[in-house]
Amino acid sequence: MHELLAAKPEGLALDELAARLGVTRTAVRQQVASLERDGLVAPNGLRPSGRRPSRTYGLTELGRESFPRRYDLLSLSMLQALRKSQGDEAAEAVLLAMADDLAERWLAAIAGLEPEARKAAVVEKLSELGYHARLTADGGSIEAINCVYHRVAKETRAVCRFDERLLSRLLGTEVRLTSCMAEGQRSCVFAQRAEGGR
Repeated sequence: MHELLAAKPEGLALDELAARLGVTRTAVRQQVASLERDGLVAPNGLRPSGRRPSRTYGLTELGRESFPRRYDLLSLSMLQALRKSQGDEAAEAVLLAMADDLAERWLAAIAGLEPEARKAAVVEKLSELGYHARLTADGGSIEAINCVYHRVAKETRAVCRFDERLLSRLLGTEVRLTSCMAEGQRSCVFAQRAEGGR
């Protein structure tokens, strides 16, 4: 159904969807209601018919974003080109500058928070970005069960240092990656270094 609605930005009526999918109108209505509850589909107009106008449905922004994306191909290609033309150190410097820029966008909202509240806000932001982050059981580290740069990280750990820099800036204390999915671990764990620690 997603593909049908994506191909028709003006929307499709339930009868049109049923005919194209080869199922009953009732089955389509149930599926549309479920997608609507999830915020993936919404009514977007009316289409004249022989009787009363039929409501049309289309994908929401969230629905369009639910399609698979291959940003990793662009990211990896750009990073490889940068490393080839400028060298590894320059490529990493660019990534670290990007982490600093990104942190600056979010710091105003979290900088004044108490340390635990600040950590919780950072975990929430990471989850919004797709990391599926959470605090470890002891509350001292942040665990990400989804590496959003997995293919790129397998090519170069510079993106891991991007994450370390971003989290260090957001938390206001140095953070180190102690477990890495690109190295075969089940999650990425970012530990805050203790004061005076190594």
